[in-house]
Amino acid sequence: MKKNGFTLVELLAVIVILSVIAILVTPVILGIISQSRSDVSDIQSEAIERAARHYVDANAYSLDGTCKTESGCTITIAELKDGGYLEEKQINNAKEDKNISDDEKVQIKREGGRFIYTFPAP
Repeated sequence: MKKNGFTLVELLAVIVILSVIAILVTPVILGIISQSRSDVSDIQSEAIERAARHYVDANAYSLDGTCKTESGCTITIAELKDGGYLEEKQINNAKEDKNISDDEKVQIKREGGRFIYTFPAP
């Protein structure tokens, strides 16, 4: 008699093997996704800080006078968008999976002879 197809035992063995592989691989994949979101969020923060630097340079801000205080000064995301330094209308925070508000700020502090840009502002 000619045998066509698989037996029930063979099918169950394949299903068990695939299940074990899925159980072992899932945490690794979820870790990679989480790390990727964190990396994207860090890159977005750096891009926003860089846009703030360009905004300050182009608009000849008098940071010497305004950022001598302990709290420093701030620039909003809306100002960066209006000035053309950020192109996206909605910026999505990949880490928290929500949109970054136009009211969020980049903190500018003077430390020594240079300015430190921080986003999000503490």
